[in-house]
Amino acid sequence: MKPNDPWDGRDFPTHEPGPYLQLREAPASFSMERDPAELLSSDRVRTVALLVTGNTVEATKIVHAIVPKSSLSRRGTLTPYQSEQTERLSNLFAYAFKIFDDLEEARLFMRRPHPELAQRSPIEAAMSERGGRAVESILDSLAFGLPV
Repeated sequence: MKPNDPWDGRDFPTHEPGPYLQLREAPASFSMERDPAELLSSDRVRTVALLVTGNTVEATKIVHAIVPKSSLSRRGTLTPYQSEQTERLSNLFAYAFKIFDDLEEARLFMRRPHPELAQRSPIEAAMSERGGRAVESILDSLAFGLPV
């Protein structure tokens, strides 16, 4: 274990998970072109999925929804599309955590089906760009005290 490790031997961090995973909210303006050097490692999708769900069974389902099981073991990096899905999921979770200020509440929000997402969970919706924007809109409403 590293000194000052926020996990400190527990299954949850002692403080905000964003800095530990280098999660951040999406910037207001960003380039639509991804630098190929920014492709995420296949380990990153596992880490993000485990943080978002808090349980290995659900995390495995998310990982396999993003990366086919056969590709996961033989590829070192994710494809650009898989990297975007992983980054989108991590950004939305970081935003949910910021709003709820509680790890379990953010996880519950991400897992629970939502009427504005056609009864899909924010995790399921985040697999597409359009669904991710819908989740972000719900989180914006919560952040600004608007009805959801």
